[in-house]
Amino acid sequence: MDRTLRPPRPPLLHRPLARLATTALAALAALATTLPSAAPAEASEAGRPTALRTGALRQALGIDDTTPELSWRPTTTGRDTVQRAYRVQAATSAARLDAGRPDLWDSGKVGSAAPRAGYAGDRLGPRTRVYWRVKVWAGGGAGRASGWSAPSVFETGLTSPKDWSAQWIGHPDWQLSGRQVTPVVVELPKTTARYVRLDVTRLGLPLAEGDFPALTRRLQLAEVEVRDSADPEGPDLAKGAAVTASESNTVRKTWEPALAVDGLTNSGAQTAAGYASKPHPDADVSATPITLTLDLKQTARFDRVLLYPRADVLTADGRVPGFPVDYTVATADAATGPFTEAARVSGQTPPKPYLPAGLPLFAKDFTVSKDIRSARLYVTGLGVHDARINGRPVGDAVLEPANTDFADRVQYATYDVTKRLRRGANTIGVELGNGMANVVSTADRYRKLYGNLSDPKLLAQLEITLADGTVRRIASGPDWRTTLGPTTSSNWYGGEDYDARRELPNWDRPGGDRTGWRAATAVAAPGTATDPAQISARETEPIRVTETLKSTEVANSPQGSRVFDLGRNIAGWPEITVRAPEGTAVRVYPAESLKDGHAHQSISNVGAPLWDSYTTAGTAAQTWHPRFSYHGFRYLELKGLPEGAEVSVRGLVLHTDNASAGEFTSSNELLNGIHGLIRGAIQGNMMSVLTDCPSREKLGWLEQDQLVFPALAANYDMRSQLRKIVRDMADAQTPDGLIPSTVPDYTLLPGSYRNDANWGGAFVLVPWQLYTTYGDQETLRDYYPRMKQYAAFLERQVADGILDYGLGDWITPDRTFPRAVAGTYGYWRVVDALGRIAGVLGEREDAAAYQEKADASVAALSAKYYDATTGTFGGGGHGAEALALDMGAVPDGGRQRLLDHFVHSVEQAGDHLVLGEISLPAAFRVLSAAGRDDVVYRIATRTDSPSYGYQVQHGNTTLGETWDGGSGQSQNHFMLGVIDGWFTGSLAGIRQTDDSIGYRRLLFAPAVVGDLTSAAASYTTPYGPARSSWRRDGSAYRLTVTVPAGTTAEVRVPATSGAVGAPDGARPLRTEAGVRVYEVPSGTWSFTSVYQPVSEPPTGSDA
Repeated sequence: MDRTLRPPRPPLLHRPLARLATTALAALAALATTLPSAAPAEASEAGRPTALRTGALRQALGIDDTTPELSWRPTTTGRDTVQRAYRVQAATSAARLDAGRPDLWDSGKVGSAAPRAGYAGDRLGPRTRVYWRVKVWAGGGAGRASGWSAPSVFETGLTSPKDWSAQWIGHPDWQLSGRQVTPVVVELPKTTARYVRLDVTRLGLPLAEGDFPALTRRLQLAEVEVRDSADPEGPDLAKGAAVTASESNTVRKTWEPALAVDGLTNSGAQTAAGYASKPHPDADVSATPITLTLDLKQTARFDRVLLYPRADVLTADGRVPGFPVDYTVATADAATGPFTEAARVSGQTPPKPYLPAGLPLFAKDFTVSKDIRSARLYVTGLGVHDARINGRPVGDAVLEPANTDFADRVQYATYDVTKRLRRGANTIGVELGNGMANVVSTADRYRKLYGNLSDPKLLAQLEITLADGTVRRIASGPDWRTTLGPTTSSNWYGGEDYDARRELPNWDRPGGDRTGWRAATAVAAPGTATDPAQISARETEPIRVTETLKSTEVANSPQGSRVFDLGRNIAGWPEITVRAPEGTAVRVYPAESLKDGHAHQSISNVGAPLWDSYTTAGTAAQTWHPRFSYHGFRYLELKGLPEGAEVSVRGLVLHTDNASAGEFTSSNELLNGIHGLIRGAIQGNMMSVLTDCPSREKLGWLEQDQLVFPALAANYDMRSQLRKIVRDMADAQTPDGLIPSTVPDYTLLPGSYRNDANWGGAFVLVPWQLYTTYGDQETLRDYYPRMKQYAAFLERQVADGILDYGLGDWITPDRTFPRAVAGTYGYWRVVDALGRIAGVLGEREDAAAYQEKADASVAALSAKYYDATTGTFGGGGHGAEALALDMGAVPDGGRQRLLDHFVHSVEQAGDHLVLGEISLPAAFRVLSAAGRDDVVYRIATRTDSPSYGYQVQHGNTTLGETWDGGSGQSQNHFMLGVIDGWFTGSLAGIRQTDDSIGYRRLLFAPAVVGDLTSAAASYTTPYGPARSSWRRDGSAYRLTVTVPAGTTAEVRVPATSGAVGAPDGARPLRTEAGVRVYEVPSGTWSFTSVYQPVSEPPTGSDA
């Protein structure tokens, strides 16, 4: 939990003493009798180290890092265990390690209190399996040795391009990046005219639209061109023409008559889809033909009209919808005519579809003639792959590979498939979905972003080590077979469609029928020929299904709509089990809320709906869920079910499977509910990137990673995931040093949406937070030069110490907030942290230079925005004053006055914070550092809007995007969740001292506030779990803390009078106002005291 980037803080509990009551003394005596017996004076022996990790991973299989960090936890059965030294051994086999013959590395005894070491043994090549163990010395003097830990293992993957013999392969029909939409060309006699009219009398194939499952017929054309065959390279004469339509289903910027002549022919590649008529119940519209009249704006000579079909969607049987069947083309010299028929078309068949009818399947059949010792599958596929061997999944990871900038980097995964293979016939099968790599712009279905970053393509290499030691490689190439499968549409935003009638039995098993399958096509690697994407190992925990939720049916309408409630908001997959006649199409609409008894999607405010669909095969009950995307939802509305159809619904919870790091509970159920909201929102956005929401954007907005870091780290072990995100930032950095605000950098956002120091600054702040929280110095070293480039980029925008650019205090309701305050604050945090990083890395000149820049910005803001007359800053708003106090932009002697104004203005607002996302963490830090946790508590326990409690009271189960948690916005956003770090760090009081790195020295300083009578939390530090639990009964107070082995702690016991009941071994340090401070080594310790909180705010002059 980051607490290093702030001014020095005053004592946490700076309050006047209270007079003890007789009852309080009696209660204290009663508590004191329950203290544990004294600890032995000598230190305990160290136990065997546990929780061995490589690169912070529970299973490090197929990693690229050949010098990974090895970490462990010291253990003990008693108190006062401090690691003095360690010894690591590494070997190529468990037998060598067990025999004490490490052939890769023996570190010898290394003096260190840190429970980690970088591998420094023999150089590791690819495919190297390393067994390692550790012992530690603990106790007084040189310490006493523990036993050896149980062995752990890691394995390197394919660490360089030359280790890959596989080729990227694709399906011949899935080469969209080089394909054009095929128009229907209507040949005309040579004509000279100004006006061209299309008269449609019979419509083409229908689609199921909003009134699902009813089918709707329209005329839909992406583009109409008018050309002269004598000039093949000549202009499209219709581009920019004035278009008059007899009818139109106008959807602004999507379906408009003018969009039929905008020069954009592919409706799947842009927002502007083209022209659409109103809906019609029948194909025959001859009674009132639909007409489109083009005014070319001048007389022109032409003999061809080209009609481009809608390209972004297909009918259920894979054909183009909305294309006219019977129509005429007529021309005229005047708008009023007369029009002369130039061509008549009857029975027009739909043109060739742009999209294939299904997503690709790949298979490779092979035979293994000898016994198998081990086997590894190295695989990646864009956008998402689902790999199987002999009909079984190769592992439990899903939505692989992780989202990255695919032109720069594609991650592969390594699977141990030894038990999946057998002697004899075997089959590898892989299905691909589009994922984020290929998002078609579906005009009638939700899309936040769209575009083709990569066609679906596969890279796979199976390496089988046989019993005799020989290695067999099965590598993807043109000898693999491919076909189109039952997943007919896959859209990262809009949903997924599956037609069970297209299923191919045993396609991924030996003996599967390959009739109709085609040879795979060798395709170009992601990136460019001169700069291909780097193929990197996944070195994070994967996304997994971590929980399965049952649902309750809450609505069943006569129209066949059935609504199910999972009981809480999640990110994941809807799973349906249905029994219905063959060809029944069931649509599943996921939503975070209900409106009028139906699913209400917040994305409907900014786009068309999203859904998944499943078409039954008509056999027994069938179970299905999407596999190539995910959604944010609590409710699922099913449409298209026949009356009485049997159906059950479940929710599969998905997230990156980071280990849980902590929990919190208290006597206040409202606070417990808020903690649940925030933890659920963190979980729901913890995908391969930390997204803003799982329902609408699914983008990696960077500001929340650093602003909400304390809450992230308090709930989950974020080490490996944030290292991956830091690498994503480096991949996205532009030549001039910019770090874009969203990473991976999938879209070129305009202006300050792309460039803001509070967003891009995560590239400096997150590595610093990783260092202070986990002791990760390697990330600082690896990216320090690139961090300097980003700081230089910001410096070019700074004038006289002030950065007046950016989004300001995002979502603040305070319209008087000065944008320059937020911009400069972001810049200050970057250069302040960079100065500290330089100091850690021994770059003294850099450290001094960055500190000078930070000080200059503080002075500049103070001079410009502090009002000495009123004692306010930046106009007196909450956000500006919180930022000023956090960075110390206050003249000497003015801090207490500004703090008093800030507190008073919060109280005047009814204990509501009127500020935005950037200043929210600063507000809590400032108040807590000033001993005003009572104010934070009052803010936290409000239940009227705007507040956290309002969302709890109104039934939200995850934190919303805005304070009211309303249905019009995302209801699964963690960006306002920073208060959860206050729960652990202030209410339960688990922090580390200001001079500590990686929780080597803990600080237990619980805040006793308001009507709270108890609080408890746990937090897993790099040394092991730290715990704090306190309870009060009247003025009788008891605090119990657990200090992990290998660490020491400072314990601040609230006490307003009388003696503190302290256990033997707790060394008194000092007495402060309302606090007795002790030092304790590792172990569990209980203290009792008499404590009477007072409501008067602290007073005093500025220090």
